[in-house]
Amino acid sequence: MSTDMKLYIQAVSDVGVRRSNNEDMISVGGIMLRDSSLDLPVEMESSDESYFYLLISDGMGGHEDGEKASGYLLETIRESFASGRVRTETAEEDLMDIVRDVSESLNLQAAEAGQSKPMGCTLTGVIWTGGRTLLVNAGDSRTYRLRDGFLKQLTTDETESGITYDENADKLLLNAIGGGSFGRLVVEDISDRLMDGDMLLVCSDGLTDMVSDDDIESIMSSEDYPARKLMEAANTNGGIDNISVITVVVENK
Repeated sequence: MSTDMKLYIQAVSDVGVRRSNNEDMISVGGIMLRDSSLDLPVEMESSDESYFYLLISDGMGGHEDGEKASGYLLETIRESFASGRVRTETAEEDLMDIVRDVSESLNLQAAEAGQSKPMGCTLTGVIWTGGRTLLVNAGDSRTYRLRDGFLKQLTTDETESGITYDENADKLLLNAIGGGSFGRLVVEDISDRLMDGDMLLVCSDGLTDMVSDDDIESIMSSEDYPARKLMEAANTNGGIDNISVITVVVENK
């Protein structure tokens, strides 16, 4: 079978300047990254059996065991794809069911541990399955597209500004996985919104709280593999949170 798409991926996860531990987790097709980086070219074939994904989960700041929540979520997604629980024809519904189950499990684990601020996390990223491209999101991590030098945010932040839910935040997270929430996953088919040569950015808010969209656009436009440059810019600007970044150039064949 011929190759239908090539992905040129760079991923990096960094603790930042101010935090002592990293609650973010990256999954590059099931390869887990925390406090590490990865450069990887991937050749994709559009068949019913093939899949690949680029996901970031950010453990909720101010809550307990955020790093456990993000790792548990992405490990469950990896196992679900490997076991065939995510089916091509019902991928959207399957993914929403998985996230809801993870949310219930995290809330139960938090209750059993007596956590006053239950563990929880966000999720964002892109999943290729059966020749389709799915955008997934829950919370305030973001996925962007760069095309012809112009940056566009593809996800919608699920936050309310001006309300503090912990000492390190100035926004209320309206949706999360765990954290006492139901765990509502937004899934969109964006197959018709990607073109040859587009660059995607998947990131935690440790990047976007520190680096403006204009500066992100400038860095992505001037670098073939900008993930590390974006992480460095966030740290230069203060690095108050963990920073996780995936960039991928999409080349259609």
